[in-house]
Amino acid sequence: MLLAAALTRLDIARGADAHLHDFITEALPARSAPKGITVVDIDEHSLQELGPWPWPRSVIAELVQQLRAQGAELQIWDMFFAHEGIADRQLAQALLAQPDVVIGTVPVLDAQVEHPPHEGLLPTATDAPEHCSQHAPVRGYFGTAAPFVGVRLGHLAATPDADGRLRRVPAVVCLPADSAAQQAGSSQIKLPQLTLAAAAAYHPQKPWVLHRTTWPWQPAQWLERGDWRFALDGEGHLTIPYQRPHSQWRALSASSLLQGQAVGALQGQVVLIGATALGAGDIISTPYHPSAPGVSVHAELLAAASTARGWPGYAVQAPAIVAALVLLLCAPALLPLRRASTQWWLWLPASLALLGPLAWALLGRISLGGQFPIAAPTLALLGQIVGLLGLQLAWQWRQSQLLASQLQSFLPPGLAQQIATQVPSGHSLGQSHSGLLAGLRIDGLARWVGQVDSLQALALTHALQTSAQQAASEHGGALQYVQGDTLYLSWPDASALTTARALAALQALQRQLDPILGTNATASAPLLLYAALESGSYLLGLVGTAQAKRSVLLGPLAQKVTAILDLSPELDSPILLGPQAAAQLQPQDSTQLQSLGQFLLEGQTSACQIFRAKV
Repeated sequence: MLLAAALTRLDIARGADAHLHDFITEALPARSAPKGITVVDIDEHSLQELGPWPWPRSVIAELVQQLRAQGAELQIWDMFFAHEGIADRQLAQALLAQPDVVIGTVPVLDAQVEHPPHEGLLPTATDAPEHCSQHAPVRGYFGTAAPFVGVRLGHLAATPDADGRLRRVPAVVCLPADSAAQQAGSSQIKLPQLTLAAAAAYHPQKPWVLHRTTWPWQPAQWLERGDWRFALDGEGHLTIPYQRPHSQWRALSASSLLQGQAVGALQGQVVLIGATALGAGDIISTPYHPSAPGVSVHAELLAAASTARGWPGYAVQAPAIVAALVLLLCAPALLPLRRASTQWWLWLPASLALLGPLAWALLGRISLGGQFPIAAPTLALLGQIVGLLGLQLAWQWRQSQLLASQLQSFLPPGLAQQIATQVPSGHSLGQSHSGLLAGLRIDGLARWVGQVDSLQALALTHALQTSAQQAASEHGGALQYVQGDTLYLSWPDASALTTARALAALQALQRQLDPILGTNATASAPLLLYAALESGSYLLGLVGTAQAKRSVLLGPLAQKVTAILDLSPELDSPILLGPQAAAQLQPQDSTQLQSLGQFLLEGQTSACQIFRAKV
């Protein structure tokens, strides 16, 4: 978790999260634009009708008056007026006639600008929040011409990331005040972002309220003005909540508005006025388009702030803590790797399947709420997987060396080393088991196979193994090993219930296979099914080279079951039980057994009692 927290500070992890957020934003369905916001486009058609940009101030004044006449509730101008010009008085009268207009100003924050401008005046905003974002020093500006001082100002500073995409902007740009402002009692000039200035104009009687949040997955703070709400990150920036391409905004052409073709279309609307014509040069890179109109940024900010949908895609205030929590949720998937016997090539797909829903839930959260750090916990998780796999391989190598040293006591060193390196787990040559072991033998099968068609022999052999596997599985066991005409079934323990189930499986197989064997048998090659059941310990292993391995079944129990099977034809008993298996049965189940007496089995030093089971 500490590694995941530390990785969140790397630029590569932050960049990966940003690109992932862009991808999810573009992949999800775009949201519809709010009905109360309209964009007035200074588009290609407007430039053809009214001439190239910039337009005369008299035309802009007429547009301000026309917007007001059409019922626009608030005008937000995504442009600045830094130079004085002809008809400034007419435009100033239009802008200052009512407090329903916000215009832009451009502080220059880019250190690569060699000769930063200082055009116009840069008065502090009349109603700015008591807050300053962390940003590069202001090196210059395009302010506002003297006739327009008094109009609400909002900054238009763009701070794109290294890849050129604009993902956040400073909420409030602050710079030292000049001597005149200092004499007026202000030590700083504060310029709120254009949409913050719009919030102050929309709620002139409401104060700014700054709320700090509690949980690490929330934004660092919320800045509120009336019912407008802005999510700020730890540096006081606004994360731009892209939710739709620019074409989805309700838009009117500026020329059609001036020609009186939009009567009643702006009643009660908040209007954004911006240049979308390519010649205007106001373009930005968004997840939807590499060269979208700059007014898209302010439209998205305005929509997120003024509606009750929250703030999609805000930056969480404690990405390191969130990354650690994300990794903590994923940590249980690493538990199988703690066992040295785990085969990672089998475990990894299963782990990815388990982590898939969690990953997609987090990705969905990126677009619906906070930008959760994904790259850092992913890199940390991969690092832990590689580390655990390395430890597992080292442990297996060590066990392989120990096994080789043990084998060298009775095998040549070269052969011992070869065998040790071929063992999959590096732990042992096989795995010991304890429980019930049943042997099924088809007496006469080898002779019968030599007399019938190969396809018939293969089909019957397949049917016998399939039936044995199915019957064992239905009664809690498994087909463990096949050797010639003998099949071995196993059960994991030797309890009374398991023994009863194993006996029931053998009885079911007798009833199922006897008719099949009788149909396929010939006069010279009869087929008879015999079964034996006993409990104890046995060993399962793999022998051979890495290219050709085969399973083996060894141990005292395997020998005992084979010896009991050898007695079955002599005793004419389809199912025989050893003494330990018979002793495990409950009294009600033992009524199915008949004692046949004491027998000395092959390879045994003392006689044991054998029981016949009813079929």
